[in-house]
Amino acid sequence: MVDFSDKCVVLKTSDYRENDKLAKVLTAEHGLVTVKLTGVKKAKAKLKAFAQEFSVFDTRLTGGKSAFLTPIEPLLIRDGFSLCSDLKVFTAASVAAEAAVSSIGDAEPHTELFLEFLKLISNLTKPELDPYYQAAVFMLRLMEISGFFRMYNYSEQPKTPIQMLGYAQKMGYGKAPDDDLSRRALKYICSEFERNFDTGLKSVASIDLYAN
Repeated sequence: MVDFSDKCVVLKTSDYRENDKLAKVLTAEHGLVTVKLTGVKKAKAKLKAFAQEFSVFDTRLTGGKSAFLTPIEPLLIRDGFSLCSDLKVFTAASVAAEAAVSSIGDAEPHTELFLEFLKLISNLTKPELDPYYQAAVFMLRLMEISGFFRMYNYSEQPKTPIQMLGYAQKMGYGKAPDDDLSRRALKYICSEFERNFDTGLKSVASIDLYAN
C-alpha cells in the first residue's frame, strides 16, 4: 500500500479509457509517479486543472496493487493553462518536461530536479523572457544534475550556440541577449542530451516552428 503527501508537478498526460487520464507527475520527495485522474475529460470535471501539463499541486497520493496512484483532495497551487496557450512557450515547456521524464530511471527522490522545473515554469509565465532561453538554462541544469556536466565557452556577447550555452551557464534564467541564438542553443543542448541518454526528444521537432 502506497500512501504519502507531496507537492507535484505534471510533466506529461495521456488518455486512459473513456473519461480518464494518466499523468506522469514529478513529486518533490517521492520521485516520478503515475497518477490516474478519473473523469477529467468530462466537461465539468473537478480535477480538470490537475490533468493539465505543467500544473502544480499539493495532494495525498494513495495506491494498492495498481501501478497508478490516486490523488486525495488535491490543492491546486498553479494551473498549467497559461503555459499551453502560447505555442512557443508550450514547446519550450514540453521539451523540458520530456527530457526530465527521460532522465529519471528510478523511483528515488529528485528534489533538485523538481525545484529546477518549478523555476523554469515560473520564468515561462513572464512574457518579456524568451522561452527557448529559459528552456536551454533548464536543460543545462538537468544535464548537470544527471551527471553530464560540461563547461561551455562564455562570452558577454555570444555569437554561436556554444557561447550562448556558456552565457546561460553563468547568467542563469532571465533575459537572453539574442532570441534566435537561444533557439539554436536549445536545439544544441537537446542534441547533447539525446546523445548522452541515448534517446530521442519528439518535442524538439517543434522548436523551429515558432522561431521569431
